[in-house]
Amino acid sequence: MSLLIESICCVDGIMKNLEYHNARMNKSRYELFGCSDTINIGDIITVHHYAKTGIWKIRVHYDATINNIEYELYKRKSIQSLKLLYDDTIDYSFKYADRSHLTRLFEQRGTADDILIIKNGCVTDSSSANVAFFDGKQWFTPTTPLLPGTKRAKLLDEGIIKERYITVDDISSFTHISLINAFLDIGDIILPTLSITI
Repeated sequence: MSLLIESICCVDGIMKNLEYHNARMNKSRYELFGCSDTINIGDIITVHHYAKTGIWKIRVHYDATINNIEYELYKRKSIQSLKLLYDDTIDYSFKYADRSHLTRLFEQRGTADDILIIKNGCVTDSSSANVAFFDGKQWFTPTTPLLPGTKRAKLLDEGIIKERYITVDDISSFTHISLINAFLDIGDIILPTLSITI
């Protein structure tokens, strides 16, 4: 079985949203490996001196235990268009290090910058982020993500976004779409829904 990962946003030496990363990691460890103990990432990782400045991606590789920790300087991608891709077989319900299925879909994006995956007629995620749609008053995230993200969970808890069942036919009823993940807050990358191509 592939190792799992948590990708943690570290800003000027401070790791963000550890409560949510710990919760997802320990839930995955319990469901996949039967681990009843809990791991606190903050107790294990001491941020390296070179990551005390700027934005860094800290990747924690784990199964029942933490196996490896990697650091990578984060650079935000420019995303101005999304292509709809349909796949009813994809399963990414755990954050596996093996992203080969997602990579194969991403490679079909054509001239678009990223993809928006539709499974069984429902909106899920982009290749590396959850999504939220704006109707002119409120942001809504689909109830059908491939992987419920840590930032998505935080935004839901804070009431900034709400869940809604969203099908591919519903997309045109929204004005904008935003990508959200550990490194992207709501509105950091925001596109008109008209920029989503078939």
